[in-house]
Amino acid sequence: MKANGSLYANNEGDSETGINRIHQLYTGLQSYSHFLTKNKWDAEDLTQETFLKAMEYYQSNQVSSALLKKMAYHHWIDTTRKRKRELVGDVEEKSESVNQIKSEELLDIIKLLVSKLTPKQSIVFILKEAFCFQAKEIAELLETTENAVKSSLHRLRKRLEMETQLQSVDSYWNEDEREFLFNLLYQSVQAENPAILINWISNIPSLAEAPKLAIRKHSASPLNFYCLAA
Repeated sequence: MKANGSLYANNEGDSETGINRIHQLYTGLQSYSHFLTKNKWDAEDLTQETFLKAMEYYQSNQVSSALLKKMAYHHWIDTTRKRKRELVGDVEEKSESVNQIKSEELLDIIKLLVSKLTPKQSIVFILKEAFCFQAKEIAELLETTENAVKSSLHRLRKRLEMETQLQSVDSYWNEDEREFLFNLLYQSVQAENPAILINWISNIPSLAEAPKLAIRKHSASPLNFYCLAA
């Protein structure tokens, strides 16, 4: 049953105090939501939905930080359970969906990488985002430092986010190398096998000095990778 009052109700008539209290509660709920979700978009949705629900069902003097956190926690648990059910779904339907994503979007994603990033950046990005390699492992593979890899990942993500403002990277490529690496990245991600890429790195002219390392087992994350096309 809905409460008669609202979170905005102010029995004392002190509107400024009421507004300050609302602001404090909302800010605290935002921080807690971010702690729960680890994602600013989910955190903002969770904050708004929880706060609106509190406004609808509780009197002003009933609402506290503890209550809002409890509501947010249970709402987030329900949300994650719902997402898991949607993700699992029917096995055949899920498999068909993944295959459809591959056929429709994989080519576009690889084209984006080799057009907006340098050869080395493209490889670093694929190893990290598609195959979940650690920065340390990528650094060993490309004979560089872990900090250099982390810095590179940060920069190239910014480049992809602002792709309409990017300067040309054509000076880092020749067409033969671009075509070769495009096919190599495509085959590796399509097969969900980083070994295809790693074993041919020494054949890429701009990375010819990089050594071949023993292939470790990594959990490919194709669904996360394909989000780049969104």
